[in-house]
Amino acid sequence: KVDEELDPKVASALDFVMSKAGQGLQKAGEKLADTKTTDLQKKVAELKASMDNGSNLDEQITDEDTMNQFMEEMSQMEDTDMSEDMMDVANPKELATGAFVTVAHEGTGNVRLIKLGDGSDTIVRLENLDVLNGPDLRVVLSKSSDVEKAGHLGEYIELGALKGNKGNQNYVVPADADVSEYNSVVIYCKAFRVVFNSANLVTSK
Repeated sequence: KVDEELDPKVASALDFVMSKAGQGLQKAGEKLADTKTTDLQKKVAELKASMDNGSNLDEQITDEDTMNQFMEEMSQMEDTDMSEDMMDVANPKELATGAFVTVAHEGTGNVRLIKLGDGSDTIVRLENLDVLNGPDLRVVLSKSSDVEKAGHLGEYIELGALKGNKGNQNYVVPADADVSEYNSVVIYCKAFRVVFNSANLVTSK
């Protein structure tokens, strides 16, 4: 009959093996965590270095913990390309145009405010957009000009979440909005109250 209890020497040897295996797994986990932390720190450093010299991000986020959280989320964002065609209508009328400038982050692209026809929608169309992606980005139509921080937005309409940080996109303006009162289009991070880019609107002739 085989003894149901392990020999003490065998049990001791098994405990030793299990202990070493556990230590190995712990070290492997620590190494993986260190690698992920290092990669994240590297991405954050690269992100900071890539900022345009004219960035006013430090003026918009003054709390260090909030800044660190913002930079960490930014480092995990990937580019999103969206290409929407101009809506096919008979008599579109261009009301105003603009070009994005760097505020918190470098970016370029053109803005067109277009009336699609009598009794039809008015849209904000972004063309050749190339801005930095970020968390909770929104497209905002503001009554203010030269918007550089959340406090500059004044009265505004949120047209929706940014569909992509690259490409061409259309955003419908609410029918009851008097677009003649609005002076800029802004790419705005709502979660952290950061203005990424803004474009002043110039009335088309």
